[in-house]
Amino acid sequence: MSTTSDEPVGAGWRRTDGRIGLRNHVIAFSTVALTDRITGLAAAHVPGTLPICPSFQRGLRGPDAQLQADMIRAVIAHPNVGAALVVTHDRAAAADLKAASKRLGKPITVISLMAHQGVQAALDAMVSHLQSLVAKVSDNPNTAMNLSDLTVALECGGSDPTSALCANPAIGRFVDRLISAGGTAIVSETAEFLGGEQVVRSQCQTPEVAADILGYLQAEEEMMAADGIDYRGVNPTQENIEAGLSTLTEKTMGAICKIGTSKFAGTLGFGEQPVGRGLFFMHTPFFSPTSLTGMVLGGAQINLFAVGVYNPSGIPLAPTIKICGNPITCAEWSDSIDMDVSGAISGNSTCDDPAERIFDLIGQISDGKVTCAERWQEGQVIVPMSRLPL
Repeated sequence: MSTTSDEPVGAGWRRTDGRIGLRNHVIAFSTVALTDRITGLAAAHVPGTLPICPSFQRGLRGPDAQLQADMIRAVIAHPNVGAALVVTHDRAAAADLKAASKRLGKPITVISLMAHQGVQAALDAMVSHLQSLVAKVSDNPNTAMNLSDLTVALECGGSDPTSALCANPAIGRFVDRLISAGGTAIVSETAEFLGGEQVVRSQCQTPEVAADILGYLQAEEEMMAADGIDYRGVNPTQENIEAGLSTLTEKTMGAICKIGTSKFAGTLGFGEQPVGRGLFFMHTPFFSPTSLTGMVLGGAQINLFAVGVYNPSGIPLAPTIKICGNPITCAEWSDSIDMDVSGAISGNSTCDDPAERIFDLIGQISDGKVTCAERWQEGQVIVPMSRLPL
């Protein structure tokens, strides 16, 4: 299937910043762990709302404080968010977020828990605000969505040999089509590129981009080697070992298939939004819920997640398509896998066939189809903190 930048893949909600949402979520967003419980209770009382309660901290300093503040704003501004109730603990934090939210052009209500008198009064106010927000949000997409409007997060986990043989290559074929049509893809988990330096060098648009990525890889390896273990020669994840992968390098050479033949256009810090279009590398920790958080808060509207054995990762803000080539996993976890690509192993299909199915499925999702991860409400918002001395 050939694609062009003006080829429609469905419909979505155009935001004032030009981005398009695949979803039009009304979120109940707790900005600090102190308000997580009451925010979740309020969301449970109002059908059609999505609770986002990441257990964010107070008292952070330096880069940690800045990153968390940036990610709070990224949640509210995300294109898949149509409206938001934002809950803070104190009045000062509420005032700051009210000011920051005015320019977003979507219904946003910011309240402070401590501005109320009693838990019940606060809960009643939150429920009332959420009901009002739900009434304001349209169920009907307001614009056609082209392939070039998409930013897609690329992830793999619970890896096994089938990940390298079919699931990741299927994603890679789709990524090539996405990039050639003017879309954007983000890949992360820096440790998963250790051992793949030669591929990185050959698949960068410029030597400067290659140097940036290789610099991240070197820093990651130095950090991981601090405990005296050479992680290239081991595999730090138990389910990957049980599934038959013996080294991190072996996992890397399968995981790197997700980028297809596309060349990296640039690098991103955690949760950083790409400038321009193309394939981007994001420096994130080696944990799929955290890396998914970074890519989605960087603007990805949807995630492509290759699994060998089942992995329950996801992120509530963006649909996750679980793609699997292991026939045993597909049979045992049929209620959690969105796309069975094991035919590429049995010979009943090629990796190009699933790539076209991914394209079709994204269109169905834009029309309201719910992914397995959405149905099971899988995933968390996890922002990494630096390891500061005690």
